[in-house]
Amino acid sequence: MPQHPAQHLDVLIVGAGLSGIGAACHLQREHPQRSYAVLESRDAIGGTWDLFRYPGVRSDSDMFTLGYSFSPWTEAKAIADGGSILQYVRRTAREYGVEDRIRYHHRVVRASWSSADATWTVTAERTDAAGAARTVELTCSFLYVCSGYYRYDQGYTPDFAGIEDFTGQVVHPQHWPQDLDYAGKRVVVIGSGATAVTLVPAMAEQAAQVTMLQRSPTYVVSLPSRDVVAQALGRVLPARAAARAARWKNIRVSLYSYQLSRSAPALMRTVFRRGVQRQLPKGYDVGTHFTPQYNPWDERLCVVPDGDLFRAIGSGRAQVVTDRIDRFTSTGIRLRSGAELEADVVVTATGLNLLAFGGIELTVDGREVRLNETVAYKGMMLSGVPNFAFTVGYTNASWTLKADLVAEYVCRLLRHLDENGYQVATPVEPASPVREPLIGLRSGYVRRSLDAFPTQGPTAPWRVHQNYPRDVQLMRKGPLEDIGIRFGLAGEGAEDDQLATTPRSLTVRGRHVRYRVTGPADAPRVLLLHGVTRSLEDWNEQHERLSGQYRVISVDLPGFGHSQRLREPVSLAGLARFVEDFLDEIGVAGPVHVAGNSLGGAVAMQLAVQAPDRVRSLLLANSAGFGREVTPTLRILGVRPRAVAKAMLRPNRTVALQAERSIFHDPSFATPERVDLAYRLSARPEGADAMLDTLGSLGGLRGVHAAWRAELLPAVAALAHPTLVVWGDDDRILPAKHLLAAREALPHAQWHLFPATGHMPQIERAEEFATLAREFWSSDEPDPQSGSQSGSQSGSQSGSASAPEAAAVDGEPETVAGQV
Repeated sequence: MPQHPAQHLDVLIVGAGLSGIGAACHLQREHPQRSYAVLESRDAIGGTWDLFRYPGVRSDSDMFTLGYSFSPWTEAKAIADGGSILQYVRRTAREYGVEDRIRYHHRVVRASWSSADATWTVTAERTDAAGAARTVELTCSFLYVCSGYYRYDQGYTPDFAGIEDFTGQVVHPQHWPQDLDYAGKRVVVIGSGATAVTLVPAMAEQAAQVTMLQRSPTYVVSLPSRDVVAQALGRVLPARAAARAARWKNIRVSLYSYQLSRSAPALMRTVFRRGVQRQLPKGYDVGTHFTPQYNPWDERLCVVPDGDLFRAIGSGRAQVVTDRIDRFTSTGIRLRSGAELEADVVVTATGLNLLAFGGIELTVDGREVRLNETVAYKGMMLSGVPNFAFTVGYTNASWTLKADLVAEYVCRLLRHLDENGYQVATPVEPASPVREPLIGLRSGYVRRSLDAFPTQGPTAPWRVHQNYPRDVQLMRKGPLEDIGIRFGLAGEGAEDDQLATTPRSLTVRGRHVRYRVTGPADAPRVLLLHGVTRSLEDWNEQHERLSGQYRVISVDLPGFGHSQRLREPVSLAGLARFVEDFLDEIGVAGPVHVAGNSLGGAVAMQLAVQAPDRVRSLLLANSAGFGREVTPTLRILGVRPRAVAKAMLRPNRTVALQAERSIFHDPSFATPERVDLAYRLSARPEGADAMLDTLGSLGGLRGVHAAWRAELLPAVAALAHPTLVVWGDDDRILPAKHLLAAREALPHAQWHLFPATGHMPQIERAEEFATLAREFWSSDEPDPQSGSQSGSQSGSQSGSASAPEAAAVDGEPETVAGQV
């Protein structure tokens, strides 16, 4: 149990390595008012650069890209030694004032999210100077894990036969003894990766002989330790400007090399092979020792500064042996070929043990998060895990390039939460079942642990592209609200049953679309369509009430909710085609009951005309299409210059409140949650354009265009599909007189008028609406002559108005733009 009450922080960063210090600096720069801390399990900052102490330890990325974007690397060496990198990290932490925020000897073991209060409870083990551990708890609003992806306490060593017989010393680079004396001794380094190619030339300076023993070769590339272009830039530009220019030059060069390697692997194999041949003695067996069987960048390339590995081989102080180990002997290693390598010291540079998020156990509302069942969102968040971010750098470029972008995105996300009144940001998984490993390398140390890591999806924003310029557009400049993430408030995250199923997403005609499905898979299908600027949330009450008997489907129409706009001009026919394509994508082939509110009713009718075999019946709630009259604000928006109209539609919470109230007869239905949703939807960049395009297509200053109504309604009447038209008698958007027009246009239809009800009876009269719908859908032979009038009470008004009385209503009260 924790020894003290939990301290609450706005942000908790886990890990004080290169990524964690960078994250803290970004947070300090962008959000100095926020409370935060950095928990570090060890006793020093630096992470990898403090942990690894083996000879020659250095970066395998140039420092202009491995350095932070906000604190450019300005030293001469482009390929720097580990000590210089560690000093750089420490200096940056000191300069940006984050040293005092670090809490050492805190190993995070568990983190539990509560949707009820939108809070993480983080459990850590704190060790004192004597090594005694006690449990501490902290709470935070946002958890940001920067712990890398390997175990710090244990490197990977295969089970070598006979290793206990070896009388020499066996060392793993991750736990290098500082007193190891290898001068004048025979050393065998097992491995062919970045650590091995670093150790061999460094140890060859003192050892009698160093042998790099590899099972198979790796691509090795020589790069100059000093960047001559950067040096030239430094002579004509200020130091920081020169560093930034060198950074972008190196980004472009490395990305071009990677892309060429993937698109023309045979060419790059030849380039790499010739590069090695030029630096080794004539006749050296490059084919055996430096020509891999895999393509470039299937595994990470190894960089050697100034060809130091090749120089050590050329001098005779080092050699490469490509063979498999049979077993250790008392004096060395016997190989499968029968040869034996004598050794005094064996270094097992055989890789890392991967560990996702430092081994932290994650739970969300009491449920364990199984990482391999989650999908990474933008390579930095997890589906279904709220207010959580992590850093995993690029595999084909500098780690810090991605770490910087993740930190910038987290700062943008925190600001977005504040500015929009949100508390929670939760990525959702893609609709596509296709999953791929998050880390796209084929190295053995990666393949061994893939089952313990999240996956990635087939398309953005769930796809990791290993492309820095592309990620700059996505993470630094792209929208924060998209189909891959949802925002909300405390208490909205609990999902107890199928009625609270999280909306899903998929691609229709190349556009991301959000939808929701509830109810038994084998039940009759019901499709629910919303109105202009609205979203599938308008049907939540009906999902709850109908899902016991029907398979209920709702969808965000293009440009509204969280669905992307169509690329084609807006038209009723185009929206109906979209619905057809959407049904195809989710595998619904047979006829469905279609219910539409406002614009959704018009789309439902158009769908019935275009694809009559897809529609089983029509339920039209306060539907567009039956009359010219519409609230004056919408008429004005439909004809104003686009810039003026968009200015009128700028997000505003007061306007959102007024708009929600105008929709309902009873203002209490304009709940804070509905107002917040309306405000958030109005803030979507696509929302205003979609609204104005729709209004301009279907109406104008004189109201709803007559031409499309005159064409659509006779066609619907001719179909004679079972139809129920319902209305609220206090609709301030589309007045109740439209019900009379509907009865005249569709004489076969049933009808119902709700008293004391506004534009959305499916919400304001949810139970009565659901009852009517069930009765209507369950009727095999609806009576075309029947009508009905309700006599229920709502507020202070009781009884109901008849349709002729509704037709006499001439008023068109003002409403606020933004909601129909």
